[in-house]
Amino acid sequence: MTGSGVDISVLLATRCRAGLLRQTLESMCGLATSGLRWELVVVDNGSRDDTPDVLAAYAVRLPLRSIRQPAPGKNRSLNAALDQLTGALTILTDDDVIVPPDWLTAWHTAAARWPADAVFGGRIVPRFPPGTPVWMTGRSFPARAQCFAAFEPPQGEAPYDGTAFGPNLAVRTALFRTHRFADELGPSGATYAMGGETEFLWRLRDAGHRIVYVPSACVEHALEPERLTEPALLHRARNAGRGDELRRALKRRPTRAAVAARLYLATWPKILAYRLACALTRFAPTAVRFKRAYKLATAHGRRELLVQMMSTGPSPDRGSAAASPRPDTTTTHPS
Repeated sequence: MTGSGVDISVLLATRCRAGLLRQTLESMCGLATSGLRWELVVVDNGSRDDTPDVLAAYAVRLPLRSIRQPAPGKNRSLNAALDQLTGALTILTDDDVIVPPDWLTAWHTAAARWPADAVFGGRIVPRFPPGTPVWMTGRSFPARAQCFAAFEPPQGEAPYDGTAFGPNLAVRTALFRTHRFADELGPSGATYAMGGETEFLWRLRDAGHRIVYVPSACVEHALEPERLTEPALLHRARNAGRGDELRRALKRRPTRAAVAARLYLATWPKILAYRLACALTRFAPTAVRFKRAYKLATAHGRRELLVQMMSTGPSPDRGSAAASPRPDTTTTHPS
């Protein structure tokens, strides 16, 4: 890990999204990299589409190495690649972003301006497809960050008190010697606990690291129409609720009695209150109805996770250095 003279490692995981991945890699082909030594590491999390062909095609245009990790889970996939990163700075991103030509240079110069800091968050702007309802695209949309990974704090480059987001996050690679991602969190199918990067950043804060916001390092988050339907967004709300509870449990290690108390004394009353609010706003404007429905779906996600913990308890793994096994196979594509 590091020590090879590479300036930047770009790391992302992908699974069965060859079309989006192709768009992301194509945008990276336009990066201005003069004077920069960088690598792109893509973890294929058991894709069954033509993702391997896409990776092979772009390996002749990019300094790309692909790693195959068949065990499902985005965080597990990221962990499988950490020991193989060679850059001094690692930029974490996703397979559905579009990067501008100055993306890498913005990150490189920002990291140099903050030599005492190790964690950075970049700006993320949602890119909506044509025909997206106006009420959904505005900055007043509820849960804009959770639904679209939007990250645009109203401040300049400076330390930030909140949490950055995974599609555009940079970490000095040396931190991965002692901090990994929690395998229990992050995408691993249709239903999962959201917030893998959030929990990771919580632990870094607990270890004394602050987050520096870098607005000049910006990506667009390309949103697919099927992810913007109301049922899809409400399913995402349930995953967000599951993530809220699991992150809380991983941090606090509650007893089963404490889990039961939270389920019956805190979560169920909120569900009943949100149900009533939904009934009272049944004929309200779409944005108002959606806000109430989103809160109800999030509460149901919390309930589902708490019920699960009543019988199993939270996993003991919190992203230690030995959190994930090594990938089964590695494929290297020299550029």
